[in-house]
Amino acid sequence: MSDAATLRTPAGPALLRRTDRTTLAISVLPDGMLELVAPHDARESEIVAKVRKRLRWIVRQRTAFSDMNRGREPLRYESGATHRYLGRQYRLKVQRGQPGSVRLVGGYFHVTTPTGLSLEVKTALDAWLRVKAVEQFANRLAEWGPWCAARKLPLPRVRLLRMPKRWGSAHRDGRIYLNPELVLAPSICVDYVIAHEVCHLKHPHHDRSFFRLLDQVCPNWRQIKARLEEQ
Repeated sequence: MSDAATLRTPAGPALLRRTDRTTLAISVLPDGMLELVAPHDARESEIVAKVRKRLRWIVRQRTAFSDMNRGREPLRYESGATHRYLGRQYRLKVQRGQPGSVRLVGGYFHVTTPTGLSLEVKTALDAWLRVKAVEQFANRLAEWGPWCAARKLPLPRVRLLRMPKRWGSAHRDGRIYLNPELVLAPSICVDYVIAHEVCHLKHPHHDRSFFRLLDQVCPNWRQIKARLEEQ
């Protein structure tokens, strides 16, 4: 994971990370935090100027996340706080030290960061969950390989994409985009979303053919969908 710092921008404080990428990536996280991933040689003044140009988009993203999160208790990133992973609640145990790490042991997330501050803990835990999302989604999609092959459909390949109001989307070439937040939901909900998107490889639209196929591969999808919408 690259080093992170806080940068003042026209959209408020932002988490800035430097990597080997050649362009600036601007993301709004579900809690409204602004995340910037910039080239090592990008000047802060240039980064701030680009954020200013994207202010309208940032506001729209924050509004969408705010609507989605309304009524939820804000997450805390300190010892004793609870966080979900695959539908289960785990408590945080935060400690200061080097090297930084995140370990899931029993009912606890053990998070070690240099200072133990909330922003560092959030960054570390989010990175861990993103890695686990890729692992979980890729393993579950791999199980659909023979099913797709038998129907002459492309092999499904996972991609992560934050979507304010969607859990996933599919492309006819086999790319399955899944919201990394889905890894917080129960496993049965993850499997439903994946089944839903895989069915779109054969039927791109929500027509009768699509729902007939979804009924075949996931007969109780309506109940699972209702459970997912409560997350």
